[in-house]
Amino acid sequence: MLRGISDLKRFTIAATDGILGSMTDLYFDDRNWAVRYLVVEAGNWLQGRRVVVPPLPVRSSDPTIIRVPLSKRQVETSLDVSAVDAGPVASRPPGEFGRVTIPRAGGGGDLHLQTATAVMGYAVRAEDGEIGHVKDVLVDDKTWTIRYLVIDTEKWWAGKRVLVSPAWLTRVMWDDAKTFFCIATAVDDWGVSV
Repeated sequence: MLRGISDLKRFTIAATDGILGSMTDLYFDDRNWAVRYLVVEAGNWLQGRRVVVPPLPVRSSDPTIIRVPLSKRQVETSLDVSAVDAGPVASRPPGEFGRVTIPRAGGGGDLHLQTATAVMGYAVRAEDGEIGHVKDVLVDDKTWTIRYLVIDTEKWWAGKRVLVSPAWLTRVMWDDAKTFFCIATAVDDWGVSV
């Protein structure tokens, strides 16, 4: 099922031995748009720390809970996201878990990891000008891949949004310019209207 970030933020994340907290963001690899980590606000059991957990494999029988096959102890030894200053990211295949370091821009490490919430507001441009800006991302919760960017085209079409696949992007500027460039050259070439 495709879920937006605002939808995913309403989910509770549970370990094998209890509730971990609620999801606040996710890290994805901008080369293949695969989700690498869920950012979890741990709540009282870890004094409000934000920690990262891998999304794969995920088990869920309740539509409002994402169950990860980890114990609270395993999560407790993972990275406290709010304490990140620098350092290389631990390159692991999706689903492998251990202590993780998430780099900051310019801090070295694997700068291909981006947060979904940081993408919000990015401008999307075609050859003939700006189309709109990113309003949300849609994540496939089975494969944990970002399938579409939801683009608000209010400057062109009042109240309209379109879906753009990350595969259509020809260039991304992960800097202060905050711009995605797409191969589409005309409005009719753009994604599905939502």
